[in-house]
Amino acid sequence: MRLKLLLIALILAVLSVSGIMAQDAAPELPDLEGLEIAIAVENAYPPYNYLDEDGVGIGWDYDTFRDICRLINCVPIFEVTSWDGMLIAIASGEFDVAADGITFTSERDESVDFSQLYQAYDETLLVRESEDRFDTVEGLLALPDFKVGTQIGTTNEITAHNVFGIDNTRSFDTFGAAIEAMLNDDVDAVVVDRPAAEGYIEAQGGMRTLEESLSGQQGLAFAFPPGSTLIAPINAAMDALVASGRWDQIYTRWFVTPELPDLEGQEITIAVENAYPPYNYIDDQGAAVGWDYDTFNAICALINCTPIFEVTSWDGMLIAIASGEFDVAADGITYTAERDESVDFSQLYQSYDETLLVRDAEDRFTTVDELLALPDFMVGTQIGTTNEITAHAVFGADRTRSFDTFGAAIEALLNDDVDAVVVDRPAAEGYIEAQGGMRTIEESLSGVQGLAFAFPPGSTLIASVNAAMDRMIADGTWNDIYRAWFE
Repeated sequence: MRLKLLLIALILAVLSVSGIMAQDAAPELPDLEGLEIAIAVENAYPPYNYLDEDGVGIGWDYDTFRDICRLINCVPIFEVTSWDGMLIAIASGEFDVAADGITFTSERDESVDFSQLYQAYDETLLVRESEDRFDTVEGLLALPDFKVGTQIGTTNEITAHNVFGIDNTRSFDTFGAAIEAMLNDDVDAVVVDRPAAEGYIEAQGGMRTLEESLSGQQGLAFAFPPGSTLIAPINAAMDALVASGRWDQIYTRWFVTPELPDLEGQEITIAVENAYPPYNYIDDQGAAVGWDYDTFNAICALINCTPIFEVTSWDGMLIAIASGEFDVAADGITYTAERDESVDFSQLYQSYDETLLVRDAEDRFTTVDELLALPDFMVGTQIGTTNEITAHAVFGADRTRSFDTFGAAIEALLNDDVDAVVVDRPAAEGYIEAQGGMRTIEESLSGVQGLAFAFPPGSTLIASVNAAMDRMIADGTWNDIYRAWFE
């Protein structure tokens, strides 16, 4: 396990450095100064755009344009409109841009302008999962009185007419209506873009696609009013998302569905301290919040488990995990070889260093050496942590006061009872955000270390949690949660 963890740490470090280098090397992006951009969507074309169970618009288009606007400082305003009038509305300038999985064609290019292409695809037949009368286009054509469904005004409709004939095609206002007709046995198949077909299968089930392609490769693009000045900035943002890897993450989130373990609703007890922001703490309304909560809620959503957060003190947390009192411990736990002898760990999920947290008005020292030169100085930290070990090693046990919680150490700092607090840098930034009146010194007290979740020895949950973590990293969810709590 230790070799695996060190290898993962090395990979994460390389990826982090690569990401920083990529950002530093990236060309400067346009600044639209908070410009609102009206984006036309249909909200009926998964996985590009559709309504979730709560009636909220979600999908690839939403995530992509939010990230585009984050890069070029615009505000995306998603406007719902019907597909059959969308390109006409774009041509007349009713919207600033149309998403909705639009195929570039030279005919359409005569009335609207396009971004660069962003996705290649082919067209396919979507059929009922139990369909056993045909597995090929030729097999469908041989059926008497067959019908295929599609959406009016789409390139799929053109393909349906060309391959199956106008008389054998029924066109619907939305693809959702065509899908419903197929599931009700009113049509035998639906002609649709393959990514959209897979989106409907994911959303509704009971269907499958034929392997055979109805068309060669085609390309999707965003559509703009003729002469739009937004095309260049949006193309630049698209290039930046591709270069950073974020484009692939959003694609993976909506178009790639690898098999994940199914824990069948199993309850998982997660030990937290509720006193370690931004990982876990109590907010102003008395609610338990933090990175640990959001992360384990997302993990359990992927592998079908029920997270039960149990509050316990830090000083007994790893002992309780070792004895199986909890299923897993969060709480920003540093992996060490010594701890690995009594508990098992997930893969590493965050690298960090240790720092000194000081009062905002502190002007006696800005370095460790200057603090060491002060007479009768005292540093605070939390008992039983790697920070306590560091405090003893750097400042001496006689100059260290250990508290039951970091909150108590912070209070001692703000009350002038200690001169600084030794703490992990992300946690220090969390306390600054939550309470204010403090800052960190730039100097690091340690090399880079890694955090991981702790499990009872031999836990069968580790592989499942690691798989969910990998999925979240691949599709960008991990970065989204990190950004919410650490940036």
